[in-house]
Amino acid sequence: MELMRERIVGFVRALPAAQRVGIVAALGVLAVALAAFAVWVTTPAYTVLYSDLDSGSVSEVVDELETHGIAYELDNGGSTVLVPRDELYDTRALLAGEGIAGRTSPQGYELLEEQGLSVSEFRQRVDYQRALEGELSRTLSAMRGVDSASVHLVVPEDSLFTEQQQPVTASVVLANSRPLDDAEVEGITFVVASAVEGLELDHITVADNDGQVLHSPGELGGRSTAGSRNLTQTQEFEHALAGEVERLLTAATDGSPASVVVRAALNYDEEELETETFNPESQVALREQTSEERFEGTGTEPGGAVGVDGGPMPETGESNYERDDELREFGVDRTTSRTVAAPGRVDGLSVAIVMDDGSVTGAEVPPVVEVEELVTAALGLDADRGDTVAVSTTAMPAVEEPVEAEEGLDMLGMLPQAIGALVLLVVAIALFLMTRRRDDDEDDYLPEPVEELPQRYPEQLEREREPALTAPQRSEEELQTEQVKSEVAQLVESQPEEIATLLRGWLADRRGT
Repeated sequence: MELMRERIVGFVRALPAAQRVGIVAALGVLAVALAAFAVWVTTPAYTVLYSDLDSGSVSEVVDELETHGIAYELDNGGSTVLVPRDELYDTRALLAGEGIAGRTSPQGYELLEEQGLSVSEFRQRVDYQRALEGELSRTLSAMRGVDSASVHLVVPEDSLFTEQQQPVTASVVLANSRPLDDAEVEGITFVVASAVEGLELDHITVADNDGQVLHSPGELGGRSTAGSRNLTQTQEFEHALAGEVERLLTAATDGSPASVVVRAALNYDEEELETETFNPESQVALREQTSEERFEGTGTEPGGAVGVDGGPMPETGESNYERDDELREFGVDRTTSRTVAAPGRVDGLSVAIVMDDGSVTGAEVPPVVEVEELVTAALGLDADRGDTVAVSTTAMPAVEEPVEAEEGLDMLGMLPQAIGALVLLVVAIALFLMTRRRDDDEDDYLPEPVEELPQRYPEQLEREREPALTAPQRSEEELQTEQVKSEVAQLVESQPEEIATLLRGWLADRRGT
């Protein structure tokens, strides 16, 4: 083995440098190819789990896959979910068990982009209808409370005769997350009717995913939501009138309690009346035509008997014929008025009032007749219209007035404020002591003033330069050495950067030697 290794090493060393580089490059390429092949072999093959999903379904599917630790990939702009091929059916069964069906996003006008030049007219009409259904489904799915929607349209072909034209109909199935009220259902029907040409509200059916019909076609279909809206408006009108009467009675009885109930009969039928009136006294001749005919002489008189040949019978004798015609056309003043009665007209009001008689409270209560007059004037009741008002009095308990707080300090009520103030005071004292202690520590470690150094340093230099009287006489070399040291110290203090550069150069030279 050792011999084989030595031979290989010797062979490689004997090769030229270019061949060595080529061998190394080939080995590198082979290693990269083997690594890529290993990654490709070990990577699982992905297949489509769901495609053309809406954003909500994609979020639900991805969350469920991450919860169970199943690998996945997103494709086609995030609308297609891919999973490993060997886990496809298990994953579908798992999601079905969790109630996740993967709703697909309906296609809209993008269907028309796939049409070619050879598409028939029937195919164009069908694709347009499918695109319109998809756009309506998207629009309804974007509404609050609607998870998804499915719209189906029936658009008959145009007929030559209007009487034989079949109406356009639509059916809408909603998957709603919560019950929809009448106003929301009415909004859905209006959206669908406004988006389809020729579609009326009476020809729309709306149902939910539980099979409950929310809007049915026919006469009742278009009026169910309107009836609910009218009922709501009537109740609001009654509550408003009852509140006005209660405030009026409160002011008239010095705050004595009273109960008021108002029932209103409102007419929501929209009426249109057109009246045309003529003034016979205002006669003005607009056009006049006069004709005169005269005939004299012998012969047959015009207008005589008809003979066998169809002409007048011949008669003998003299004849005289005269005819005068006058035609006159007169114009008179005409007034045309068109009145449209808005829905919501008041057809009748009934008011019932129960008020305190003052026997318990001792309040002064006005007479019943006066109360009836006040209510009649306030609500504009009309007896000819059938409006009625009924007032009844009974003993009612007095309304307890709120007890005013006694003057003085409420110690129990001020306890939370006192505790809060005490806590704030303790925190403020603690912060003050901590700040004071930090200032004292900084004062303890504060270095000597910098101003004193320039004052002592020249004096110290003078003492070093001048020999002390008590010190023994030093040699000239020692004095020169001290002088050099002092000059070096001054030079270091005045030019520290140049001295540092010079010392680094000396050290580098010594290391080099």
